[in-house]
Amino acid sequence: MSNYTETWKGIAHSLGRSERWCRYMARRTADPLPVFKVGGIVRLNMIDLEDWLSRQRDRSLGQGLVSQLSGSSLELVA
Repeated sequence: MSNYTETWKGIAHSLGRSERWCRYMARRTADPLPVFKVGGIVRLNMIDLEDWLSRQRDRSLGQGLVSQLSGSSLELVA
C-alpha cells in the first residue's frame, strides 16, 4: 500500500470531502492541507495528513487556546 494519495479526486475521497474543499484547504495561508505537486500530479502523504488532521482536531476543540491561556492569569468577572 502506498503512503501517498494522488489526484484531487483521490484526496477528496480519502477525506470524505469535495475536491473544491480540498483545493481551498490547500490554498489557505494558516496551516494548509499538506499537498505537493510532482510533475503536475498533486500528491498527499498520508503521514502528513494524519499530523494535519490532528492539528485541525486540536484547533477545533480549542486545545491551542487552552495551552495559550494556561500561562496567563484569568479573573472571573460576573
